[in-house]
Amino acid sequence: MSERATGRTIVFLSYWGSDEPLTVSTVLPTLRMLLDQGLATRIVLCTVERSARIPPPFDIPGCVHVQWRARQSGPKALSRALDMKRMHRDLVTLLRSERPQLLVARGVVAGGMAHFAARSTGVPYAVDYVEPHADYMADVGEWRRNGPLYLGLNALIGLQCRSAMRLVTVSHNYRRMLLAKGVPAERVLVAPCPVDVERMRFDPQARREVRALIGADEAPVGIYLGKFGGLYHREKSFAAFTRFLERAGARSRFVVRTPEPPEQVLEGMRAAGADITRVHVGFAGHAEVPRWLSAADVAFAPYRGTPSSACISPMKIGEYWANGLPVVLTRGVGDDSSIIEQELYAGALFDPEGDDIDQALDRVLQLLSVPEQRERTAELADRYRSMDLTKAAYAAILEALPKA
Repeated sequence: MSERATGRTIVFLSYWGSDEPLTVSTVLPTLRMLLDQGLATRIVLCTVERSARIPPPFDIPGCVHVQWRARQSGPKALSRALDMKRMHRDLVTLLRSERPQLLVARGVVAGGMAHFAARSTGVPYAVDYVEPHADYMADVGEWRRNGPLYLGLNALIGLQCRSAMRLVTVSHNYRRMLLAKGVPAERVLVAPCPVDVERMRFDPQARREVRALIGADEAPVGIYLGKFGGLYHREKSFAAFTRFLERAGARSRFVVRTPEPPEQVLEGMRAAGADITRVHVGFAGHAEVPRWLSAADVAFAPYRGTPSSACISPMKIGEYWANGLPVVLTRGVGDDSSIIEQELYAGALFDPEGDDIDQALDRVLQLLSVPEQRERTAELADRYRSMDLTKAAYAAILEALPKA
């Protein structure tokens, strides 16, 4: 018999493109884990491409990569609806051809596509990276609660809660909310967004090289990876970074790795009162992230605190911890806020809308004097963001599949 008949085929559906950071940092490690651990013998990965030039398909032994192009013109809601209709047809054709044992959707947008494809083909499906994405986008002002994007995605989430064989939330907080809404407990698993802890490990040589590049001696260096606006604070982020430079001493430095224009970030820092000669701004590809983290001592995650932010699992927090960096995090974000409250070496919480940034900074700066601090902080990534948690969730999903 063929491998397709005797092995286990999984179709893995992602709504992200091949060149998006979350694909490289989250999807590919999950696929490799499934193949390496024998949880799948063949994977068909489907991605949705939005770049003008579609990157080459991934070359992963045991994995076939299918790339679909998204529309780039017209009203966003209409374009997405037309994409969904076209991709539904393509996905159904693929499922009927491959006859997989399982369809996995990464995130609730892909989960909506999986719901309808599973209904058309009878293939069981599961959704991981489940979070209340529509509520979060509305909470931060990106979507209108009476708009088509919010209403449409919330309706899709409701369908998944009723029809997916398993939902894997990224936080215990959201699992509790789903159970309160009546989703059966046995259908809701938890696996926070995992990080490649080995790849993100602290590198002393990179630390020396990068600190020389930015003119840092032994004084503390702060770092922020990410964007500004939308899900993240802008002016309040600059204010927090500036306050770090003031509290950490005259020789301290601050690093920002962002896709945004450096001059805009520097202007924001200048407006907040920072000495911008001590600020280094630029872009870093995902492969370069461990080097920049290794040069730093304290990391920042200035999310906008909202009711739904308690249900997310930011990738950057796991990456910060894996490198040994205590995190200055907005209060009320995911399960990570509770972890920081409980774990001495995890970091400190603050309210960007409040006046407690000095307390948070003093706490993390005091941690830097502990000789084993970096190692103790890195252990948190092993404990709370390990791929083993994702492996356990997938093993439970596969165990629950109907027996042939």
